[in-house]
Amino acid sequence: MVSNTLLVNNLFTRVLLNTGATHSFINPVTAKRIDCELDEIDVQLCGATLVGSIYQTEVVVRSCLITIHDKLFLAALVLLEIQGYDVILEMDYLAKYKVRL
Repeated sequence: MVSNTLLVNNLFTRVLLNTGATHSFINPVTAKRIDCELDEIDVQLCGATLVGSIYQTEVVVRSCLITIHDKLFLAALVLLEIQGYDVILEMDYLAKYKVRL
């Protein structure tokens, strides 16, 4: 896992790049701060943390712009109560765009 500060919709956010994550997530407070549109999805997603907490959501934030090394990338972020970070990006997201850290 790697953490860094990245721009998400032109707002500096605390981001965790997580090799074990199955989706990319955004904290609801951060979603409000970046003024993005929320979209309900047809299925309920459940997430589990390393300490055993279970979270459920049916909301995704589409078309978030993430800036990495002055390049813009689109991301769909699942709205989820996460602690300690504003955004969690799954490593497959970075591989999709061939981002090297």
